[in-house]
Order: sequence, then structure tokens, then C-alpha cells
Amino acid sequence: MQLYNIQPNDRQLSIDYARFSVISPNKPSYINRWSSRVILLTSGLVVMGNIPVYSSVAHIIDTSNLAQTQIRKPFQLPAAPIASYSGYSEVLDDLSHSPQQGRWSIYSLNSSNTLSNILAILQLKQLDEQLAQDKIIQYTLDRLEENSSVLFYKVDNQVQQLIYLPTKQDKKAFIVSRSNEIFTGEWRTDRVKLQRVSRRFKIKNSLYTDAARAKIPKKIVQKIPKVFEKDINFSRDISRGDKISLVYESIEFDGEAISSRHLLAARYDKKTIRYQRVRYHLNDNTIYLSANGDDAELKKVAFIRRPIKGRLSSPFNPQRKHPIFRTIRPHNGTDYAASYGTPIYATAKGKIIFQGSKGGYGNVIYLSHQDGIKTRYGHMSGFNNQLQVGSPVEQGDIIGYVGSTGNSTGNHVHYEFHVNGQAVNPETVELPTIGIMTQQEQTQFRKTSQVMLNALNKSNHIANIGADFSKSNRSQTTNANDG
Repeated sequence: MQLYNIQPNDRQLSIDYARFSVISPNKPSYINRWSSRVILLTSGLVVMGNIPVYSSVAHIIDTSNLAQTQIRKPFQLPAAPIASYSGYSEVLDDLSHSPQQGRWSIYSLNSSNTLSNILAILQLKQLDEQLAQDKIIQYTLDRLEENSSVLFYKVDNQVQQLIYLPTKQDKKAFIVSRSNEIFTGEWRTDRVKLQRVSRRFKIKNSLYTDAARAKIPKKIVQKIPKVFEKDINFSRDISRGDKISLVYESIEFDGEAISSRHLLAARYDKKTIRYQRVRYHLNDNTIYLSANGDDAELKKVAFIRRPIKGRLSSPFNPQRKHPIFRTIRPHNGTDYAASYGTPIYATAKGKIIFQGSKGGYGNVIYLSHQDGIKTRYGHMSGFNNQLQVGSPVEQGDIIGYVGSTGNSTGNHVHYEFHVNGQAVNPETVELPTIGIMTQQEQTQFRKTSQVMLNALNKSNHIANIGADFSKSNRSQTTNANDG
């Protein structure tokens, strides 16, 4: 073995290297030293995985399918689940619909929810202007009825069709359609139909889960707790095994269900107890009454307890010591304190039989009501100048204003309630009731109730998880009659 001369600055390095290596006499020592180091370092990195050993190997690439392997289909997120209708089919929580697919949505019209307001909320002001360009459309949409319905069909945030369903159904619907940015409208009797659908399901998991599996629209399900609010506490009383039967109104357009509207009747079976409610429209209000026509529900209290919004300052007391005369004098009414000029209301429908000043009562009004009942209102600062003796009044009408006339120690109204000439305590007397319907309306309601009960009885197929409902639903669908 021969060692080369070592330079002073390489001395230590060469000594260390000589301990582990054999240096060829035919090559310079520094080449051997660095080559060995590179080999050792490379081997270590290969073991650690930092350098792929195959990286320098050439691969043969088949280019025949290159275009096919590089192209990727765009991934489309599903439309968000909303309480509307996709295409002409009902959607509950189905996420399989693309954002480009059209959706139906329905709105109820009333004094605070006009078509113009709806279009503004939907940011469709331009549509409002476009619809106004057609005289037939403008004439119809300017005369929409309260409690009627309007449906929109939108694709890519553009309204393609609009359907107006009047309150009083005569099998006609006003249909507006878009064609090349131009809208046309016409009344049709053959394209829109209202169907009465009967369904029934059993509670196994929760109200909304089981109703959804029974293919009942969410909009209808949301009304169930409201319908039975007098009977069932849905946050506490609902339990597994309870059965719910429904009759609701489905809207079909060209033979396909596009929306649902009214829940017409509902039954709740809880063990041996059964609750049944029927929808009825009365005096511009929609109410759900007992299907059996419970007389108690067909009546309402005829009087309100107090004639003003104020505090009770002196109760009914036949042995009261008078605050002014300091003697025992019967207090045949109740006093309600309020600020000067506070309106005083008639507590029930009646007729004015006296209006004027009378002794310690000061300015006073006497009203005569049904069943021998009279009410008295004293110490008024003034009267409603549109009323006089003989004038009829309705419950809640303003008849005068709070004051302190007559024998009074402050602003208040003295209120008396007389039954057949006998003064009774207005705060505790059992108030009479009156029917909420005329005899004709009661007859119509009972007929409607019987129709709805028959429809509820048809919904005799319990919906089970995973069942196919399409066949049974078609067999349970009949023509609608809202009563």
C-alpha cells in the first residue's frame, strides 16, 4: 500500500479516510474519497425513500387513449334541499337534482303578501314589468283575490311559468307562459287540477321522519302540530305507535303533482283516544274544528272582561266604604284606572239605551245586550260623537273616553254588568257564549265534515319504512272539494 503526500489542510481528512478505504495508486486520492462518500450517501437516501430508484427508468406511454384519460367530467353539486318542487315531481330531502333543473314554488296572497311584494322578495322586479306589457296578464294580476295562490316555475333563476289559482275554485286557472322573453296568459280548465289525497302513517321514529318516508310533503307535515294544538303537545305527548291520517290538497299541472296547498282534515290516534279536525274558512279566517261538530267549539264568548286596557283600581264590593262620602255604599261594579282620554270599548255587541250625564256616574253610557244583559260605563270625559241613543255597537267599538266626571277621585272608568236587573261581579261572572256560525254555515260545516271523515277512513294503509307508496297513493286520490 502506498500513500500519497498529504497537504497540510487535508491532513486530518486523509488520515480519517485512510482508516476505512484502500486508495488506488492509479487515481488521485480526492476522487476516490468523494466517490465513496457519494455512494454511501446515495445508498442511505435510497433506503430512506427520498430518491426513487426507478426515476431514471424510461417508460413507454401509449398515447392512443391520452385524450380520454386527461378529460374529467365536471362535478356538479346537487341543489340544496328546499321546501319546493323539482320539475313536476314532489321533492322532500332528495339531493339528486342538478341546479339547472326547474322548481315550483307556491305563495299565498293576502293584504300583506301581494304579488308585487313576492316578486320584490324574489328579486323579480323586471318580471313585474314584463308581465305588465301584456294587457290580459296585467288585467288579471291586478285583480287577484285574497287567500288565493300563485305558483312559479323557475329554471336557472328565470320564471318560465306562473299559475294563479283563485280562492273560489270554478276549475279555472290563469296560466302565464314564457316564450322567447315574451309572456302570454290565458284561463284554462284542463291543465290544472286539485286532487284530494288521503295518507296515513305510524310514528316509529319522529313525526317528520316518518311523514317524509310516507311521501307526505313537508309543507303539509308542518301544519299538523298547529291543527292539533288544542289536543296534543307535540314536544311532549307524541309517542311511538301513534297513528296519523291526513287529507290534503295536491295541485296537478298537466297530470303531474307540482305542489300541495291545504291540509283539509287530520286524525290523530293515540291508543284509545282519537282526535279529528277539519279545515273550515269562516269570516276570512281559517280554523280547524272538531270533525264531530262539538257544540262548544262552534261558539265563542260573547263578552270581553274589561272595557279598557288598564289596571283594576277598585273591585266589586256590595259593602264598600265610599272614598268620598266615607259611608258604606254598594260598589256594584269595578273601576279600572287609566290615563285621561284612554279609549273605552263596548264589551259586546249591543245597542245604546242611554247616553248623557247622570248624578255620581258623571258622563255615562248604558248598553243593552242579548239575554237580558246590560252594561254601564261611567265617569267618561266624553263620548264617541258618531254614536247616540239607539245606535248599534259591535264588540270592541269605541264608545267614549276615560275621565273623572261625577263623584270620582281620579281618572278611571266605572263598569257594571247587570243580568235581568241584578248587578254581578264583571270579573267573575260566567260570560255567555254565541255561535260562531249561522245555522246555514253550521249545516255546510257538518256536510264538509262528513265528506272529510269518509276521506280519512279511506287512508287505511299504514306507511312502513321502505314501502312502495306509488300504487296505494294513486288508489287513494280523489277529486278535491274544499267545502
